[in-house]
Amino acid sequence: MKSALALLALLTLAALPAFAADAVTKWTVDPATSEIAFSGTHADKEFTGKFATWTAEIDFDPAKLEQSSVLVSIDMASAATGDKTYDSSLPSTEWLGVKAFPTATFESESFRQTGDSTYEADGTLTIKGVSQKIALPFSLAIEGNTAVMEATTSLDRLAYQVGVASDPKAEWVSKDITLTIKVSASKAASE
Repeated sequence: MKSALALLALLTLAALPAFAADAVTKWTVDPATSEIAFSGTHADKEFTGKFATWTAEIDFDPAKLEQSSVLVSIDMASAATGDKTYDSSLPSTEWLGVKAFPTATFESESFRQTGDSTYEADGTLTIKGVSQKIALPFSLAIEGNTAVMEATTSLDRLAYQVGVASDPKAEWVSKDITLTIKVSASKAASE
């Protein structure tokens, strides 16, 4: 019996490196060189802004897309354009509704490779409590322990109940809002 237990313990220990080898690479975002920006038009004039505070849990490996995952949480109160009028309106119930919905999230469901260094993430984006399935195309450059991901996509603000009451026909603020994302990250210390 003792020899059987010893053999089982040995097999378990021998298998541990194999499980570790199957782990997906964890990445730590560098906030100083990363950003989530947005842009659109108001009264035919372009505006741009950024979300100053957000986090991302990234487990990603191009060779293990089926095991990869991303969860992004955005502090909606951190949205700023630099224009006092816009910045005082953005947090309101009508626009981003930050009191009732302080956080927006993107949670990936699957990834696919579309080119040599391009991918698409399918996932759910939730803004103001409204969840929509989206496909996010992105490019990825990995060099050693660092990676840079870049993406641009367009969102229909009305689908997320943003500015619906005051501008339902998008006569003042563009219906489509462009998100521009850049994430610089390094392999987590445990790698």
